[in-house]
Amino acid sequence: MNHRRFLALALAAMGGLAVVGTSSSSDACTPVPPLFGYHVTEIPGTVPLDGVVVARVRCDMDCPDSPPVLVVKDNETGEVVDGAQEMAADLPVTGLGIVLVFRPAAPLADGHTYIVTVEGQDPAQFMGVEIRASAELDLEIGADAMAASVRVEETWYGTPSCCTAVTNCGSKPFCLAKEVERYVVLGVHTSEAARDGVGQYVQTVTFLSPDGAELGKRTAWSWGGVVEHTYEDAAPEYCYQVTYRSLIDGATIEEERVCVPHGDAGETGVFPADMATVDPEIRWCESPPEGFEDVWCAMKTDCEPAGGPVEDEGCSVSPGRGASSGWALSAIGLGLGLALAGRVGRRRGRR
Repeated sequence: MNHRRFLALALAAMGGLAVVGTSSSSDACTPVPPLFGYHVTEIPGTVPLDGVVVARVRCDMDCPDSPPVLVVKDNETGEVVDGAQEMAADLPVTGLGIVLVFRPAAPLADGHTYIVTVEGQDPAQFMGVEIRASAELDLEIGADAMAASVRVEETWYGTPSCCTAVTNCGSKPFCLAKEVERYVVLGVHTSEAARDGVGQYVQTVTFLSPDGAELGKRTAWSWGGVVEHTYEDAAPEYCYQVTYRSLIDGATIEEERVCVPHGDAGETGVFPADMATVDPEIRWCESPPEGFEDVWCAMKTDCEPAGGPVEDEGCSVSPGRGASSGWALSAIGLGLGLALAGRVGRRRGRR
């Protein structure tokens, strides 16, 4: 397709949840305080007795120069478990953190719970994560270990018009266009029943065309995450194949190819933008985006024609009017963020 695509800027941070009627506007913009130093962000809740403890670790602020080290402590005995640690191979280090594999020197005790922390972390900020050792954990990889879903997402199509949106959380860029392009996303994730067992494996998902051609690969470890592939055009079905590599002994298991029908996921292509969705967002622009003067003016409760017809001259806004309470701004900001989050298109590579 020979056209320009624009990736809409996510404005989900423009407003947060606030209690209706609250007079303070700053509460809606208060970010979640970051944790200092390394901390565990993801870990299976159950591990096999002779398996490994796998955890995703990240650092947001005041990151030490030394790499993170997992500490596994037996809640029943109070003793720290002896073992060795390594980074999970084949997994990239990303903003989501790194995946660490802790290999106990001896099998864990059946039924015991363990607290997993990172060496040197501040206990006042993060108390650690509790896991349980179980002899009954099923490590067999079945055909239902992974589940897949097909959905249609959209992004702005063509050259966008932009403005600066001003809320009680500050100024944010906001862009929109007359048309959107809808495309297919195939998402593959670990099924609920297999989460803890699959946590002992690294998964490589190979996305395939119906005729078996390879379209791309995603390698990840995540017992609750999703790997995805996007398609510009709809097809009758979308296929993938999963290969598992054991973090215990390195053995690999290759599953059969699975194909998911498009079903009623929706049409793909270029469509007119839904102005009803745009309306609540555009009102926060300081001035109307080019080509959207009428929509901008219609959404301003204090908007009056400035020197002529709306479509010719735009609008002027009387100072001091319009919604200004903290709860109103945060509610609209949240709606804006959620609406745009569904519209944000990620740049898709050519197949």
